[in-house]
Amino acid sequence: MIGVFMRITKILNNNVIEAKDESSNQVIVIGRGIGHDRKRGDNISQNEVEEMFIMTNKKLFPTVKNLLTTVSTDLIETSNKIVNYGQQKLGHKINQNIIITLTDHLNYAVRRTRDGFNTPNPLNRDIKKFYPVEYEIGEYARKVVKKYQFTDLSEDEAGFVAMHFVDASIGGKEHHNVAKITKIVELTLSVVDRYIVKPELNSLSYSRFIRHIQYLAIRLLDNVETEVEIDGEIKDLVFKKYPQELKIAQSIKVILHEKFNLTIGNSELMYITMHLVRLLKVGSDSNET
Repeated sequence: MIGVFMRITKILNNNVIEAKDESSNQVIVIGRGIGHDRKRGDNISQNEVEEMFIMTNKKLFPTVKNLLTTVSTDLIETSNKIVNYGQQKLGHKINQNIIITLTDHLNYAVRRTRDGFNTPNPLNRDIKKFYPVEYEIGEYARKVVKKYQFTDLSEDEAGFVAMHFVDASIGGKEHHNVAKITKIVELTLSVVDRYIVKPELNSLSYSRFIRHIQYLAIRLLDNVETEVEIDGEIKDLVFKKYPQELKIAQSIKVILHEKFNLTIGNSELMYITMHLVRLLKVGSDSNET
């Protein structure tokens, strides 16, 4: 529990600051005007704080700081409304890092929608069927975004948002075999490490890839159909254009079958390949700097 005050260590902008609490935890604090006319060493009181993130993982600090200083305070508040609603609907604690991942997702979703682009979600119907509570949260998110961001997100986004809550709830539901899900993720990442030299572990692309594998593991272990109909020409184009990433995806497919007797079809193979394309790009960009 945070005490009466925190001490500012850095002003990031008018609404976001770095600080240390009374236990010397490094935190990022959000509040309207909290950084205005303040300086390093100033104290801030609890009633000025709208949202706070205790940075227990210091490696993630630059990523979180960059996100919170590049998106609007309004969007963070919108995400917070959705997270609070979601936690009430689910009835159990969820990983509070969801405010970061959800804000990141909504930031891009709102931009894409305003630019006239819609990212299709071929699993939307399955998500609605097998995760109805989380999907309802996704529908609520669409309403909140429309009200506060003046952007009408597509139905597909309800499924994407729902999966953020599935991810944040792993371990909160008895039917999820957390140990096995974790092992599947570990094995998958061990394959990636063999092919990608020094992957950017703190990148959002890496986080998205892990979320995708977690969701895949949940569906496979729950015997939910993972194969969806996709355009054969698109699939063939992806496989032809990205042979290196396809090779890694095929290795992941083999090891999951060997170790867990889990079968991945061509559509899922394509999705994993596309995630690996982003991972390789992030890795090559960081190696050049």
